[in-house]
Amino acid sequence: MKNNQTAKDDARPLLLVTDIDRRVNEHIRGTVGRVGGSVNQLINYRHCSIEDINIPDGGFGKVFSNGLGNIAGSLYPFLKRFIRQEIMYVVQGQKVSRDRKTVILDMHDAYRKSELHDRYDSTISSNLLEHSPNPIWLLLNFYLITRKGGYQFHAIPHYRYTYDRFREPTTLEHFITDFEKRSDASDMSHAEDYRQSAVEKDGWQRKFHDRYPLEYPYIHFHVFDEINTKALLEFMFEDVVNDVFKTDEYSDNVVIFKNTLKREFVEKYKRILSQYSELFDGNS
Repeated sequence: MKNNQTAKDDARPLLLVTDIDRRVNEHIRGTVGRVGGSVNQLINYRHCSIEDINIPDGGFGKVFSNGLGNIAGSLYPFLKRFIRQEIMYVVQGQKVSRDRKTVILDMHDAYRKSELHDRYDSTISSNLLEHSPNPIWLLLNFYLITRKGGYQFHAIPHYRYTYDRFREPTTLEHFITDFEKRSDASDMSHAEDYRQSAVEKDGWQRKFHDRYPLEYPYIHFHVFDEINTKALLEFMFEDVVNDVFKTDEYSDNVVIFKNTLKREFVEKYKRILSQYSELFDGNS
């Protein structure tokens, strides 16, 4: 029979031997920008004052901001969603993302919003990066809205436990190529690979894609495991720790890192960075 400590260790949802849970508890606090919806992997919301940022249709439904002011279509779907979110918020607190207090923008365009620059002590997301046609550029937008020396935390589905399991994890070289060629939402080069995996072989997304097209933001452009997650973030940032968070509800790569760009990255890609935005001219 296992002793209590062994049983506790076996139940630990982190599959790798890291202290990421301690680091998240220590560094994800203060004014926190949450992108894309609820983030309930490892986050201790008692330390956080949350401001939600949502991408248009990023929840695969209409997104409303500031109450009735931006209602599109009939009133009933809005009220149904609004009431449901408010009830969940009363029960669960800041774990719940509410549309009525969101900043609505595509995170690839956050650099255009000067009022968001250095706004947050830390930023968090869940099930977001895999939807990006250009993850390096997306992460650089997170970098701009997070204070220097703060921290970012992201949860990214692990391909082995999702409908991406028939695909190959994206290489670091591929991420870099997408960054260098400035891939955007018009990129359709991943659609067929995704369709074969998620729709044809797995079938889980078949009904979903009867309604939503095989394009941004509805598909997984890239495929992640613990190896390429670590490679991508260590390529760009300092103090990176990643793990695999596996429970009955979640099966994600989880990663936390300091919001400080590596000098080598900035120096090597300063010309490309300046082409994206003058915010990167001459400094990191």
